[in-house]
Amino acid sequence: MVLVVILASACTSPTRRTITGLNSLLVSTHQQFAPDDRIELWDVSVHSDSGHFQLIGNLTSQEAFNVLDEALKQQFPEVENRIILHSEGGEGPLVNGLVNNSVIHLRREPSSKKELVTQARLGAPVRILKTEGGKSLIQVADGYLGWVNTTELHVLSPEELTAYKAADKVVFAAQYGMTFSEPDENSMPVTDLVIGNILVKIMEGPQFTQLKYPDGRLGWVRSSDIVPAGEVFYKSTQKENLVQSAMKFHGIPYLWGGTSSKNIDCSGLICNVYFMNGMQLPRDADMQALIGKELTTEFVSEGLEPGDLLFFGRKATEDKEESVTHVAMYIGGGEYIHSAGWKERVSINSMDSTQDHFIERYPEIFVRSVRLLGEEAVGFRPIAENKFYQEIITPSE
Repeated sequence: MVLVVILASACTSPTRRTITGLNSLLVSTHQQFAPDDRIELWDVSVHSDSGHFQLIGNLTSQEAFNVLDEALKQQFPEVENRIILHSEGGEGPLVNGLVNNSVIHLRREPSSKKELVTQARLGAPVRILKTEGGKSLIQVADGYLGWVNTTELHVLSPEELTAYKAADKVVFAAQYGMTFSEPDENSMPVTDLVIGNILVKIMEGPQFTQLKYPDGRLGWVRSSDIVPAGEVFYKSTQKENLVQSAMKFHGIPYLWGGTSSKNIDCSGLICNVYFMNGMQLPRDADMQALIGKELTTEFVSEGLEPGDLLFFGRKATEDKEESVTHVAMYIGGGEYIHSAGWKERVSINSMDSTQDHFIERYPEIFVRSVRLLGEEAVGFRPIAENKFYQEIITPSE
């Protein structure tokens, strides 16, 4: 939304022309460079104080910032640019915080009653964009934006970020577990953990390993439940491993916006499976449908390999755009795994109409299948090449 704040004294014809021109500039720039508010922060407005104009606000698109800045210099030299750019190369570090609970909820607005848009897991790097009233707007590694409880974050100083990057980190590899106050499962629990949580290793024992949380808390976890972080961050993605990872999520309840092994949605499942195999994917199904190599637009298993993605929704027509609303992963043998709201859990279904676990309407809403393995990484990246994770990991991990 473009908000124009003008004083009663600023109503001359040149002023109106300036306002009209700036509004037009903001609308076109927003539409061209930051149209998706899931991954782009756009909060820019025109402010006038006694005839002195300013562009104020916050955005995350470097391209949008550059276009606006250049337009002001060329077309509106009298207008001051006071926009804060929140991105690599912008004001402040790219990563300035870590998730400090096993799972935190990112919501569309700063209220616990608003829509859950995604989740983030313990130890993950985040960019804290702004904080107000006990809530913080953050951006996570896949680009998603959302409001969280500020107390669920640990704010990093530059020195702490350097220390965290150099620390010996581990990834929790079991679907669900606990840390304990002592190397004994009968001792007081510290917190729960979910697959993909990142912690710092302090001390390793025969059966338990002591770990440190972002805020300095300590806890002991079964050594068999963790792996060195490098085994995830630098893992070579293989189709057999993708299937093994996906099967571990079978039966986990469905939740719109969920990306953890507590509750998970369709694209959250795919993100988790690929993350644990070294790859960072876009967050939502419609985003994932635009990456990789298209295989077929027919609902058939011929030519598919484990790890290929199946997308559902509505194909494009002459009068309607394509709409992708669901994603599944092919696991071989004519079967696929997905987190489906219709069953409210992660389940396995068949592409063979003669099988009991065939879903009759899926061929009608099938859009395409896509392969990521072996394809050029456009729109998705190995974790070690993700800008956020590069801030917290080292080649030695």
